[in-house]
Amino acid sequence: MDAAVDLPAEAAPALPSHRRGERLERLLHEIDVLIADDETADRQVTGGWQTFDDIVAAAYVHTWDAYSVDLTHDAASFRALDHRQQEAVKRVFGTIYRAESVVDDWMDRIVAAIPREPGYESMRAALMTQEHDERMHRGSLLRAATEVLGIAEEDASRVAKKYNNFVAEILFDQFEEEMRHLLRPNRPLEDVYMAIFIYGVISEDVVANSDVVIRRAKGKGLYDTFHLPGMKEGQTNVRRDEGRHVRIAVLATKRFLAEHPESAGRLLAQAVDYMDLADRMVRRAKASRGLIDMHLAESYGAGVDSLYYYVMNMKRLAVRLDELGLREGVLEVKKRVDAAIAELSDDDGEPIVETPSLWLRVVGPRMLRLAGTERLAG
Repeated sequence: MDAAVDLPAEAAPALPSHRRGERLERLLHEIDVLIADDETADRQVTGGWQTFDDIVAAAYVHTWDAYSVDLTHDAASFRALDHRQQEAVKRVFGTIYRAESVVDDWMDRIVAAIPREPGYESMRAALMTQEHDERMHRGSLLRAATEVLGIAEEDASRVAKKYNNFVAEILFDQFEEEMRHLLRPNRPLEDVYMAIFIYGVISEDVVANSDVVIRRAKGKGLYDTFHLPGMKEGQTNVRRDEGRHVRIAVLATKRFLAEHPESAGRLLAQAVDYMDLADRMVRRAKASRGLIDMHLAESYGAGVDSLYYYVMNMKRLAVRLDELGLREGVLEVKKRVDAAIAELSDDDGEPIVETPSLWLRVVGPRMLRLAGTERLAG
């Protein structure tokens, strides 16, 4: 956040930098650089997109056919991997497929909720391009499941849930609940704007794109390492599409702020709700005696514990709130990140990361899945 957002002097850290350990300082710097680099790369593509019409034009330029991507080399490469390597690929698949499935389930309802009256045509057209993308992304991953990973079509959702990480599943549960409320029958237009903000900013940018950035940085993309060129091509195009989707949400949210000046308070309250959830999750994850940290490291790579995951998400949220002019939210993120770092660091200023016992490694994942959202987020 320090690298990507110009924070005022009064936002002093709760744990002074001279008291932070070397490893913690290195990780925080790494996160700042990753976010700044990702924003720079994204702006090179999206910098000229200032209107919904720009988005629609870009969608036509970047149209691609996910159903014709060649997966024959991927299938052969996957069969040649050992069991541990195949499990790693399935974990990546699980995370991405679950995310695409959840958002695809709601995109058509967002499009249907846009007013038919004059003035909303361009926004609806931009969202319709996203509706097409979400359906295609899901379909392309279903192809990968059946043609590469050997997963039957009817089993894809079940397998994806099995391999997805606990934290993401909790966020999906929260997303589903919010969408059901905001897109209920006879909702006001303000609720539709809020649904787009949660969908495009919180879910696609803060959560999903943070996941992509972490995997890329930690070498967990796996496509080059395991010779999966078709899956790499597909996900490279998906990431470009999602940059366009985030722009749609940002433009819609700016319109919301312009049409309804009181909306700033509501958007900030929504951001704070997400911060509250993230705060509860990181502290409960740390209370799991290392189980969640081990699970995240297996999913994302060495050095990624629940505090790293939390800071990446929160700092990315700060970048987007800053872009929307919601400066109060940026300061709130800064305060919470500093508090979490201070609380979840040891006397040497290093992150507290426990090693779970063998017994906990065996029974813990099942216990957490049975307990579900209440265990970590409640």
